[in-house]
Amino acid sequence: MSASNEWTDWHLTPAGWVKGTESTDFGDKLRERPADAVCTCRWREHLSSTYAKPERGLDEIWRSTDKAAIQALTAKFGPCPQRL
Repeated sequence: MSASNEWTDWHLTPAGWVKGTESTDFGDKLRERPADAVCTCRWREHLSSTYAKPERGLDEIWRSTDKAAIQALTAKFGPCPQRL
């Protein structure tokens, strides 16, 4: 069992990056993907033991077929947040 395994979904929308579902060591907060989202990324932080260095990473977990909207919104708001 890991010492910590947390992640947060981030949705790219016309309003910017919107925080989605979160999973923390203390519980989960479920949030629906916004209807106007064009991309969803997941920032994750995993600590395998108390003495280990944290493993961090970013995964794209969903993408709409509207490539032009994704490109325009990424240019406007930047890449997916790398934080819980």
